[in-house]
Amino acid sequence: MRFFAILLLVCVCLTPGRGKNSVGQTEALTDNWIGRLYEDTMKGYNSRARPVTDPTHNTTVLIALSVNYISMDDVRQELSVTGWSIMSWMDEHLHWEPKNYVNINRLHFDDDDIWMPDITVFNSAEGSNVHPFGAVPVLVISNGQTYWFPPTHMIIKCDLDLTLWPSDQHECVIRMGSWAHHGEQIDIQVMPMNDTDGVMMDNFEENSQWELVKVAATRTVTSLEDHDPYVEINFTFIVKRQARAHAIYITHSTLAILMVVLASYALPLDSFFSRLIMHLFAMGVLIGCYFMLFASLPANGGPIPLVVRYYAGTLILTTISLLATIFLTSCGPYCSSSTNTFSKKLVGVVSATPVLRNVVNQQTYNHLEAEIVEEREGVSTQPSLAEMDDDGHTSLHVRRVVNFLLLLLFTVAFLVDYMVLRSVTV
Repeated sequence: MRFFAILLLVCVCLTPGRGKNSVGQTEALTDNWIGRLYEDTMKGYNSRARPVTDPTHNTTVLIALSVNYISMDDVRQELSVTGWSIMSWMDEHLHWEPKNYVNINRLHFDDDDIWMPDITVFNSAEGSNVHPFGAVPVLVISNGQTYWFPPTHMIIKCDLDLTLWPSDQHECVIRMGSWAHHGEQIDIQVMPMNDTDGVMMDNFEENSQWELVKVAATRTVTSLEDHDPYVEINFTFIVKRQARAHAIYITHSTLAILMVVLASYALPLDSFFSRLIMHLFAMGVLIGCYFMLFASLPANGGPIPLVVRYYAGTLILTTISLLATIFLTSCGPYCSSSTNTFSKKLVGVVSATPVLRNVVNQQTYNHLEAEIVEEREGVSTQPSLAEMDDDGHTSLHVRRVVNFLLLLLFTVAFLVDYMVLRSVTV
């Protein structure tokens, strides 16, 4: 009795499982039907001919783009786009009844086995030998509807306008279309999506240097005289540079330089070396920033960036301010003989301008005006020692007025220059 029990247990253990065998048989059966379906659809199929039963009918190809990442090389002036292309068309030669093939309603084909639209990027920067689409299988539905989702990497030339650098914004266009077929043969259209036509941004990764402001797809038709129309899809990318660090560096450094230059006019007129050192320091920093700016800017042709013009204008204003400071502080009492004529003109200008008369020190203005009146009335005779001292005081007052007027002039000039810079960098 024990012998029969052991024999029964051994038989059970050696018996193969029905469930596992059933699954394997089902998979093998499906593989056989897929192979049979592939062979049936490939019989007499010509991958070089358009998949239409009537050659007079066109093939409509829908195109969309899923953008994953963008980058801009502003030195080479090239925009790089990485993502997936989405294409769909009707293949009238690839259709079958799913009920005849164990309900198989879709099948993958290699892109070399069936007809593929000759879509290419017209303005590619990589040349005609580089194909932008990856080699991946094509999905075909039983009714002949075909879908292709190749990984895509495109590099195009983009004309950059650096006038508003580092807050510049550029528009780059990717032109895609059929290379050998006109619109009567292949009608390319933008595939409608959920949010926007022809563009998907679900998998987009942000770039720390460039912001993708907008991307859109449009269809254009080019009609030539005595020729069939050609259709292309244009993907327009609007990108903006994210260079807040550059903007802060430029605005803050130049603001500090302007404050140093203007503060030098608050020093006494006899502080020649102090004023000279402050101006030379400002000019040295400006020249250093100028060279750093040229190192950051790409060496491209086109309009000169406004930032470069700003630095050049600020450097010229600082140089003029330095020359004016040297003249005011080094002249001293030796200029007393030549200040009489200048003081007459200065008093005339101040008296004719109410705004200047209100801001100029009243005591200084009255002193100059009294001396001019005395000279007109012929009161002054041969200059004495006291009169020479008065001439020295007159020269000092004139220099103070000129110093104040220069301070006003350069303050206005620097403020206008700085506001222009802020409007560019913000």
